[in-house]
Amino acid sequence: MIPLRQVIQNDALEPCQVRFLGKRYEVEKQLGRTSGRWTMLATDLQQNRPVVLKLLFIDDHLEANDLRLFKREVETLKLLNHPATSQYLDYFELDMPGDGGKALALVEGYIQGTSLDAYIQRGRVFNESEAKYILVKSLEILIYLHSQTPPIVHRDIRPSNLLLVPVSGSKEPKVHIVDFGSVKSLNNPSTTFTVLGSNSYMSPEQMGGRALAISDLYSLGATLIHGITGKSPDTLRGSGTKIKFESAIALSEDFAQWLKQLVAPSIEKRWSSAQAALDGLPQS
Repeated sequence: MIPLRQVIQNDALEPCQVRFLGKRYEVEKQLGRTSGRWTMLATDLQQNRPVVLKLLFIDDHLEANDLRLFKREVETLKLLNHPATSQYLDYFELDMPGDGGKALALVEGYIQGTSLDAYIQRGRVFNESEAKYILVKSLEILIYLHSQTPPIVHRDIRPSNLLLVPVSGSKEPKVHIVDFGSVKSLNNPSTTFTVLGSNSYMSPEQMGGRALAISDLYSLGATLIHGITGKSPDTLRGSGTKIKFESAIALSEDFAQWLKQLVAPSIEKRWSSAQAALDGLPQS
């Protein structure tokens, strides 16, 4: 179905000056870097396997909210037991080499796949059949997350956080949802939150500081609209809140209506749950 035999090569990643962390992890490449945070690809020398290291530096510039989110990601990953989400491996405090100070380290399993964003950047667009397959697999993951007690809301579903992993002997890839750095457990659905996530894919209620389980549905829909049209939801949204994708791509009428309901700006008009959306997804 989707020819996915290519992965992002190491030369597409940033070099990292730090070589070893402790006596266990050998750093291979830097995957990302923001203020006070590093994400790196490393080798676990004890287990002889690739891992992802997320570091949060502990210094005078550390924001309380950054520390809270980092620890929440750690606790969430400890609870998850799903083959298509990030895998928790370890969490510890370490002294950085030289005068690098201290940092908190989260170790996750490395998933060797290609993000939807990488395909979009290469000019790849997905047809209706491919989009439905990705939607089905993503909704199955969201059903798992939202069925936890309390429900776990990802809050940052976007093309870079959907990974497509080739499966030997199959034309269809495995779909993963990764990066739980913005995750939230819904102890109280009416609670307002700090606005997190990518604005291009964020639901109106989340932009207003209120995230619900169905906010993830909107973000998933906006992500796949980008994947099938090749156009950012911002360019299709214009000055309003509605993503007007119909003129950008020819879709079957029933799927177009289903997708419109997935990204309905009003929560009352959106699919009520990931399970309801999956049940309502047209198969033909």
